[in-house]
Amino acid sequence: MAKATKSTKKFQSKHLKHTIQERKRVQEHNKKIAQRKGGKKGSVVDGPVDKNQKNAKVLDDVDVEEYFEKDDKLPEMKKEKKQTKKQTKKQEEAEAEAEEEESSSSEEEVDDEENDIDMDALAKDDPEFYNYLKNNDKDLLDFNPVNPLDAISDEEEDDDEEEGSNENGSTEKMDVDTKDKKSIEVGVQLVKKWSDDLKSDTPSIKTLKNVVIAYKSAINSDSDDIFKYTVKDEKAFKNLMFVVLQDFPLAVQKITPFKVSSNGIRNISGNKKKVAQLSTIIKVHTPSLITLLEDASNTETCALVLQSVQELLPYLISFRKLLKAIVNSIVLIWSSSGSLESEISAFAWMNNACKEYPKSVLEIVLRSTYANFLKNCGKTSIHTTPLLNFQKNSAAELFGLNPVLGYQIGFEFIRQLAIHLRTSVNAPTKDSYKAIYNWKFCHGLDFWSRVISVQVKEDDDQESQLKQLIYPLVQVTIGTIKLIPTAQFFPLRFYLIRSLIRLSQSTGVYIPLFPLLSEILHSSMFSRVPKRENLPAIDFESNIKVNKAYLNTRVYVDGVCEELIELIGEYFVLYCKSAAYPELTTPPLIFLRRSLKKNNAAKNNAKFNRQLNTLIDKLTANSKYIEKERSKIEYGPKNKVAVSKFLQDVDWKKTPLGAYIATQRLVKEEKLKLLRESLEADAKDAKNGKKTMNVFGSDDEIEIDEEDDDDEDDE
Repeated sequence: MAKATKSTKKFQSKHLKHTIQERKRVQEHNKKIAQRKGGKKGSVVDGPVDKNQKNAKVLDDVDVEEYFEKDDKLPEMKKEKKQTKKQTKKQEEAEAEAEEEESSSSEEEVDDEENDIDMDALAKDDPEFYNYLKNNDKDLLDFNPVNPLDAISDEEEDDDEEEGSNENGSTEKMDVDTKDKKSIEVGVQLVKKWSDDLKSDTPSIKTLKNVVIAYKSAINSDSDDIFKYTVKDEKAFKNLMFVVLQDFPLAVQKITPFKVSSNGIRNISGNKKKVAQLSTIIKVHTPSLITLLEDASNTETCALVLQSVQELLPYLISFRKLLKAIVNSIVLIWSSSGSLESEISAFAWMNNACKEYPKSVLEIVLRSTYANFLKNCGKTSIHTTPLLNFQKNSAAELFGLNPVLGYQIGFEFIRQLAIHLRTSVNAPTKDSYKAIYNWKFCHGLDFWSRVISVQVKEDDDQESQLKQLIYPLVQVTIGTIKLIPTAQFFPLRFYLIRSLIRLSQSTGVYIPLFPLLSEILHSSMFSRVPKRENLPAIDFESNIKVNKAYLNTRVYVDGVCEELIELIGEYFVLYCKSAAYPELTTPPLIFLRRSLKKNNAAKNNAKFNRQLNTLIDKLTANSKYIEKERSKIEYGPKNKVAVSKFLQDVDWKKTPLGAYIATQRLVKEEKLKLLRESLEADAKDAKNGKKTMNVFGSDDEIEIDEEDDDDEDDE
């Protein structure tokens, strides 16, 4: 009897039981089919069967008296004890083990018998050929057919029976039996051995496998899965992490180096078999990298993981799903880490990846950045505003890498915003406005305003496709402002008007914004005497709505007046050097003078009247300045090239209106600094246990005040 090989033993221990059960199931199934076919065509019986079935007798005739005179007794049914589930299970296991032993012994005997039968048949059928083989090559007659399972590589056997090492360097063979399987404990010395191998000139693929499996088991130590390695030592885990993040990518590049093309794209070159093996290893390693990205708690760890992913990026490009998961994890760091350094590192990775592999990575990054940004900007405060502004500006840079793709994605998402607005306008309900009047919707409009402002420049010779998004974005923004024109949402109006002023300044497109600002002067707050309440000041940059308690209070009215004066000046300063400035400001100046006269008669807000009077004077002075400079030119409005160069060499700050606005900006920066310091002090007091008033309220606490619409003064 031939000696069983390792692969045969491996098959017996792991797959034989299942194979036997499967064969039995197939045999039973075939028997049932045969019985069904026999039932249809006529069942087979031992004795002769009458062909004429109608005349066939079921039982032979038997004499009744002789039959009943017999003393034969009916067999009694034995009472079987009910077996428990455990006993049944044990019985099944014992039967299965017995079947395995029988089959393993019989299999080898059957193989030997079949071999002898084949050789005997050859000697009978072709004796000449048999004698030729016997005289010339006797080994061919003694060959044993090879089982396909015997062709398993030694590498797989080594994986099951690899030598384990503990911290003292002792080795032991792993037990192949799955019942007694034990994990190898990874120590410092084993990690050092792996590190030295990976740093060598010819790192082995086997070491790469072991490192990946060991680290996967380390970060999934809480799971119930049984891994080949276990990492319990803290120092060993730390060293293993550095090996995985630093040495592993470099070793991969040594085995399959890449070539950098003229476009700066890294292309893998080398043995296709090794590339396939490494791709499998990296595919297993990618979930560990994703886990590290999700759990990165500090900037150093985050930067280290991002660097490792960047080195392995050429090998990840072919795995679309894994690449998307990696990108989403990195974008999540960029959008919600709360640390500016981590966000900068994540943005640097996205920027490099999009430039190197624009076809594979850019669209995933653009869509993921916008989606994750909106998810994490629902709660905006004075503390989160700087990070949100960084995210908007950095994402706007990515959309400029491919203006065509940026236009397609921008059109899709701006259309979504328009659909939400249309639904709220056409089917208004009590809470339908909340789908529009929230930070996510407002940040979405402001984000696209920044994207277009960054990518579409007024002086650029090449017209970007993103410029076509200006009109739909402006329409959606103005529709949002006019949805609920009450005093409670004046902060939202100011926020979106600032977004449109930025858009007009960068692109040179004229947007009529003064009507949106003049509507505020029709509000009832300017016709009533404001109440004096002890309420903190409002930061209009980090709030889009106020609590009902603020309406018609001195604090809120003063804040609205300051914002109104500032935005009117910021809007008209865009055209402070334009040759058409006098004609542009004539209707607004008439309206502002009438409002000033009306406010002076009411004597409600003397401070606002002084500010408005100063603004009117600056607007008038700038108009006279433009008329004076315009009288010196000889060309007319038809010469657009010459008109565009009017006062081109003059700094806008040297105009009367520009000098006033520059000064007001400095004053506002100082006020904002003091306001933020006071708000931070209030936040510290709240943490210390002092009760503070919920100033601005949440979405559920805010109620819309409808009185403003009823009491508006039409002029």
